[in-house]
Amino acid sequence: MMELVRHRRFPTFILLFGLFIALVFPWVVRDRFAQNTAIFVLMYGLMAQAWNIMGGYTGLISVGQVAYFGIGAYTSAFLYTHFGINPWIALLIGGLITALFGVIAGYPVSKLRGRYFSIATIAMAEVMRISFSNWEYVGAARGIQLPIEKESLLTFQFHSSRLPYYYIILFLFIVVNLVVYVLERSRTGFYFRAIRDNEEAAAGLGINRSFYKLLSIGISAFFTALAGSFLTQFSLYVEPDYVFASSISITVAMVAVLGGIGSLGGPILGALVLIPLSEYTRAWLGKQGQGLDLMLYGALIIVFCILEPKGLMGLWKRISTKKRTSP
Repeated sequence: MMELVRHRRFPTFILLFGLFIALVFPWVVRDRFAQNTAIFVLMYGLMAQAWNIMGGYTGLISVGQVAYFGIGAYTSAFLYTHFGINPWIALLIGGLITALFGVIAGYPVSKLRGRYFSIATIAMAEVMRISFSNWEYVGAARGIQLPIEKESLLTFQFHSSRLPYYYIILFLFIVVNLVVYVLERSRTGFYFRAIRDNEEAAAGLGINRSFYKLLSIGISAFFTALAGSFLTQFSLYVEPDYVFASSISITVAMVAVLGGIGSLGGPILGALVLIPLSEYTRAWLGKQGQGLDLMLYGALIIVFCILEPKGLMGLWKRISTKKRTSP
């Protein structure tokens, strides 16, 4: 019994220790590039966890998550520049509008299964990119340039330090992980997994498949849009080829898959491995290494698909099991 208790407490200890490391990291590591990399680790970790709600728990494998990311980015930028709405309020409105879009657009798409659903999400993301590229009201291909304001938390702009941006995205990252933690242990989470494992059996048990599919899409779209809004404030610029780039969707999915889908820790581990690998590879090789990060992604995914299909979380569980069973 004591061994079981210790095993249950161990993951909590790891999470608390990881949170402590995240809180002190920018004060210990002063390098600006390292801090920027940490910000992108948290941002992609946030999006991968949002993707995990759809793909990992509900079985809706999306390869067009960038559609939600871009809509969130454009909505917050547009509300701020055209109506003077506070960027924090614009961030939340962008998330809610994107969630509504996800539910409406997802209704016909959610009827599809497997690769057909994935292909439909790719088409949706491309439609969004082309539409915003030709929509003059939101700047078309020129995009939207945010005005530079006085540095403050209220204006969501910080020019002298990256620390505020780091802690803002860390807060959003913690929130999405808490939501997934609660979902995992809730009736809704059980319904999600039932739909993923066997839709017909879930329907036979009285689970409303359409409702819970759309709910997972809405939650995922909301948090993905928050990441898009954050990037808008971080870069002070938004344009179609930047926020609707297909590489964002691919990276998000690969982060989740490498870490282990359908688990709380999977997207976290995936982001900690893939994003620094990508950023430092590009910085080291420059233009000569363009695309090499995606090749490394692909190689890692292939290796794990062969050796450990459940990703880094599967490897972690296997090592933990061996340690507990060894004399």
